[in-house]
Formats: sequence, structure tokens, C-alpha cells
Amino acid sequence: MNLIKAKREEKQLSQAELGKLLGVSQQHIQRFEKDYPVPVKYAAKLAQILGIDVKELLPEELKSVSLANPEIVQIDVLDVRACCGNGVENFSENVIGQQMMTLPALRELTSSAPENIKIIKAIGESMMPTIHTDDIIWIDVSVKTPTSDGLYILGVGTDLLIRRIQINPFDNTATVIADNDKYMPIPRQNYRDIKVVGKVIYHMRKTA
Repeated sequence: MNLIKAKREEKQLSQAELGKLLGVSQQHIQRFEKDYPVPVKYAAKLAQILGIDVKELLPEELKSVSLANPEIVQIDVLDVRACCGNGVENFSENVIGQQMMTLPALRELTSSAPENIKIIKAIGESMMPTIHTDDIIWIDVSVKTPTSDGLYILGVGTDLLIRRIQINPFDNTATVIADNDKYMPIPRQNYRDIKVVGKVIYHMRKTA
């Protein structure tokens, strides 16, 4: 039996009650009990509630890392993929893992707070040759309005798209384009009206 489920039942807590104590939804507890990784930010408190060693909740690669080390940050890896083609639904913050790194290394990429940085994967060909399927995308979800030219995650209906935005500072309009010229650009519009989910701050090619 899953350790979290066993300890929860031992303490006669429902999933909803444990979620309330931890400050997460019942759905989070359901995922943890299906052996989804417990995010580091919840691990210490969950271990305290259940009366277990926090290391029992961490993957092997994190057990030797001091969670109190201010130089170590954890970046959430989400189960959602940004679409580079037809789009995907449900940009939910369903954390499936975490990337450990030093704070100085993160500062080489961005000055944003670690909790605002998320890691997702891309699918499709609309941003080729810049971005390919399964490329790793780091995004800053605190950016909700395009402020400069660059790559952004856009919300279009229930879909997510990676697109390049080019802003005309003279009339505040923006051109939203795909790097693959087989895909039509989105008609020009005021850049403030574009629904931005986050800005791409880094992307890298998947490794074999």
C-alpha cells in the first residue's frame, strides 16, 4: 500500500481532511496516493502531519539535499504540454516532479521568484526549427502581458500555444507568429488584449 495512504488511514483522516491540513486540494492527495512525486515544498509539512521522516517522501536524488539550504531551489515540472500545433487543454498545475538547481544558476536565466518558474514540454511542429516536440520549455507564469518581443505561452480558448510576439511600439499592436511558415500568423491586435499564460525564458532540445 502507498505509504501516504497507509499513514493517512492510520490517523483516521479522509483525503479531504489531509488536504485541508496540508493546504492542498483532495485531488492532490489522490495523486500523492497514486505515487505521484510529492513536491518538496509540501514534503516537510506532510511528513510532520503523518509522523514520518521527510526523506521517505522524497525521490532518491533529493534525499541528500538539505531542504533548508537557501542556495538550492526547486522548479516545478508540470504534466501539461504547451502545444506547438493544435493545442492542448487544461493548463493545471499538476506537479509531476521538480528540477533542483542553485539559486545563482537560476539567476543566470531570470530574476523571477522560483515559484513563478515552471517546466513543461512542447508538442507539434509550428515553432520549428526553433522548438521541436518534447523540447523542454521553462516559462515565467508571472508574465501575463507581453512586454517585449519574444516567445510566449498563449491561451487560445482551452488551448495553449507557443508563439513569437513582435510588438509595434508606435501603435501598441502585436504580431503573433509561428516560426514554421506553414502556420498562419494570428491577426494583428493590441498587445494588451493577448491572453498570455507565461513567457518562455529558456528552452532546450530533448536529449536522446
